[in-house]
Amino acid sequence: MVSSFDKEVECIMAKREVRCKGVPRYFEYFVKWKGLPESEGNWEKEESLWKYKDIIEAFEREGSIAATRTSPD
Repeated sequence: MVSSFDKEVECIMAKREVRCKGVPRYFEYFVKWKGLPESEGNWEKEESLWKYKDIIEAFEREGSIAATRTSPD
């Protein structure tokens, strides 16, 4: 199994709030990974995506899957 740390975020597609009794609430983002089909995407805790804070901020501003990281050419 490949961990998310071996992959690069292409875009954030959705956000959800997770609430469990006795546990502080937290947020997860549905991530589409670069080079993989959307069906291979998965939910990741916000804290595990610290490297991609710019993509999360863009998603929060735009509220769409348009929040992608572009690499300089």
